[in-house]
Amino acid sequence: MQESTYPQTKRTNLTYGLLAVFSAVLILGGFFRLYNLGSQSYWMDEGYTINAVKAIQEKGSTILDSGLPYFCPMYCYPTALISNALGASPTSYRLLSVLTGLAFIVAMFFITRKLFNQNVAMLTSVALTFSYWQIAWSRQARWYTLFALFFWVALYFFHQSLYGEKNRAWHGIFAVVFTIFAIMTHGLGYLLPLIFIGWILIDRIFLGKKMNFGYLIKVISTIVVLATISLVFLSQKFGIHYELPYYVSFYIRAYWLFLIFLIIGFFAITHSMKREMYFLLFVLLSYLIPLSFLTNIVHYRYLFHVTPVFILLGTAGMLAINDNLKNNYTKSSFWIVLTILFFTIGGGVFIPRTEYFLESDNPETIGERPSYAYTPQPDWNAAYEFLEINREEGDIVISSQPQFTKIFLNDPGYWIKYDYLGFADQVKEPTGDTEYYVGAKVIDDLQELQVIASSAHGFVIFDHMSADGKIAENIISYIRDNFKLVFEKKTNPWSEVWIYKF
Repeated sequence: MQESTYPQTKRTNLTYGLLAVFSAVLILGGFFRLYNLGSQSYWMDEGYTINAVKAIQEKGSTILDSGLPYFCPMYCYPTALISNALGASPTSYRLLSVLTGLAFIVAMFFITRKLFNQNVAMLTSVALTFSYWQIAWSRQARWYTLFALFFWVALYFFHQSLYGEKNRAWHGIFAVVFTIFAIMTHGLGYLLPLIFIGWILIDRIFLGKKMNFGYLIKVISTIVVLATISLVFLSQKFGIHYELPYYVSFYIRAYWLFLIFLIIGFFAITHSMKREMYFLLFVLLSYLIPLSFLTNIVHYRYLFHVTPVFILLGTAGMLAINDNLKNNYTKSSFWIVLTILFFTIGGGVFIPRTEYFLESDNPETIGERPSYAYTPQPDWNAAYEFLEINREEGDIVISSQPQFTKIFLNDPGYWIKYDYLGFADQVKEPTGDTEYYVGAKVIDDLQELQVIASSAHGFVIFDHMSADGKIAENIISYIRDNFKLVFEKKTNPWSEVWIYKF
């Protein structure tokens, strides 16, 4: 790789004043993330994490009660240690997410300071600290903030291995190490090596100064052949879909303030930062395009780790505009307006909350689609508290989410068979008799439910997601027509839970 022809970003030492401000911001970030951390109910995926952690504590590994493994080594093993030290609680299970969310803010400060400058770094860190989505995902017993941390550190070391002034070999080694960490945290990390290869080719073709025509033709031909083979293979395996409008719509709603300045900054930032902007946009598109065209399922959280690109480049655009304002009064007014917009309608959190609704398209407003995107958050804690109080000896529990039956009642009970994503041919079950995650006994159809209900007594608990075209309609109708509704709680239009007694 040739030496970079771009001027290096000027580095300055951290002053005591800046360090004090950054420390205060970080303390506030910790307060917002820890505030009533254990009060919000578990949601669906947190149940899987908690059962895997309990499996480590009981068996020494993440082998589930079903006998099958659950892959979460980077989050679940440290969380098992935290839970052992602090006791089993929502706070213990979520604490690693909080800590890595705070570490991510620190990491992004130093990464952005190196790639851009200190002003961009400070403003980006402040925005990340008070970002609704950063806070919300830092309060979940899942590994999204941990993955984001490893992902961005890997990107940084890769960038430095290409353009750093010294220690390039060590930077390359660290890039490999943190790429492995990212892959072990989330399967989306597997794209990192492809991103690195793709950027090297882009750098050599479009950013490099020494390039002969013959080599250029060879590289382009290779890319075309590989891209064609990849598309043919992937289209046969996944099919071609068109989910891009859902992603674009959601991220315009969630990050509109930063997207405006990202577009402005694309034309306004200095030449020395253009390469870094292109690099980050390439990383963003490397995830957005496959998720938009190779899957028929929309999960906004699968882009959570690259959404800081919106904030980082947006703040760079804000500062580029600030540099062109003529007097201090205009600059002060500019930042006052931006601050008010950010904390009112721009995605910033000014007052700490107990509950954060996660990413979703409201099913009451979105049009027809095979599976609209939302993260269900019914109040499982309240529902199972009701069961703990009212369940009598001999009662069985049939649940749409048996991982919670296992967590709260220490018995997986029964599970009505369905696919969590709404695809009938993809139901996860190791055998015909037990469910994948906790080994709950499977109820295959209405007839089997009727047999069980006629010979036993207990409760059926299910949520909006499972009733929304996933559990067979005749089963839902039978439950509602023949069993007694004893508990109902609605959190939002896509998060509701019911308990029926039979």
